[in-house]
Amino acid sequence: MELTNFIAWSAIVVTALGIGLGTMTWAYVGKGSIAVLFKEPILNSPEFPATDVGSKASVYFQQGIEAYQLGNYRQAKDKFSSALQLISTLAEAYHNRGLAVANLRSDDEAVADLIRASEFYQQQGNGEAIVLVKQNLEALKQRKLEREKQKAITTG
Repeated sequence: MELTNFIAWSAIVVTALGIGLGTMTWAYVGKGSIAVLFKEPILNSPEFPATDVGSKASVYFQQGIEAYQLGNYRQAKDKFSSALQLISTLAEAYHNRGLAVANLRSDDEAVADLIRASEFYQQQGNGEAIVLVKQNLEALKQRKLEREKQKAITTG
């Protein structure tokens, strides 16, 4: 009888763990935690140095663009991060990573990347890109205000 109880409890624990791990995996890998605010990445490709590092960074950047366009924002974030590990001054990679993490609801991280992108755009003298970053930051601000307003309605 004790063996039967042990097997039954083991099955319940394994099932609960499986459901929990499955749910966490789905939330991380699946579409459960995505809120698409920015539908398209920045397609302007930065200038990469004509070196092995430059060509690797270029490949990562392009893979990030492709992942973003497919709606795989986590993979896009990872690819832009890989490009930035190789060349840390790629404004467009910071910009796209910021957009991708914003779509993953990591707004504070998105703001940090967008500000970093604007600093590099400033160094490049790229005023059009700075204007676009400001628009992106404003969109994030509006989303935050809407969330706060919705939260006040539901709790108030």
